[in-house]
Amino acid sequence: MLNTVKYDENWPYNDLDAPFSGGYDGVDISRHQGKIHWDILSKNHHIKFIYIKATEGLYNEDPCYKRNVSEAKKHGFLIGSYHFLSKNFTGRRQFNHFNDVVDKEQQDLLPIVDVEDDGTLGWSREKIQTELSDFIVACKEEYGKAPIIYCSESYFKDYLSPEFDNYILFIANYTGTPLLPGKPVYDMWQFSKKGHIPGIWNWVDLDKLSPNANLDDLKLTSNTD
Repeated sequence: MLNTVKYDENWPYNDLDAPFSGGYDGVDISRHQGKIHWDILSKNHHIKFIYIKATEGLYNEDPCYKRNVSEAKKHGFLIGSYHFLSKNFTGRRQFNHFNDVVDKEQQDLLPIVDVEDDGTLGWSREKIQTELSDFIVACKEEYGKAPIIYCSESYFKDYLSPEFDNYILFIANYTGTPLLPGKPVYDMWQFSKKGHIPGIWNWVDLDKLSPNANLDDLKLTSNTD
């Protein structure tokens, strides 16, 4: 989910003549997608859900977050929000920041905590697991459920397996279907970071549900609650 391109609503459009992507169930967005054309995006019947970046670390709020949430809700999308975990602060304090920014009443889907090498560089495996666990505990206290964990396949193998096997896992792999060690299977798969879809004129992450998962699994209130 991390994108190092500097945000600019006037940046050149990427490959406008390229064919549109397919095979996805949802997308995740942030300031790096620029100004989204929601009237066009709302006609895209591939999209079952949208995850929107809310926060990073302890002080950063995505500058497009509130606009993206408002527009997504106005156009009828199911939404959730995500936090990018940073090594500079404790997991609980970071969840508190996320919780201060995100309006829970606007959320349809479970929160996501995004853990990546760029965010946790310098933390040991033990430290990563401790701070991630603290974020999860704080999330459970507020939402009544654990967040979804997003990471790459290699990150999960190196830092989170097997201790986090039993959580809902959102795995990035851009070359093939995620294969996780031991018992866990992925629930969501980010299979491309260069999606091209109508209404978003820069690259966008494309996500699909596992054959073993369904949209109700991601909802804050499922049909079985």
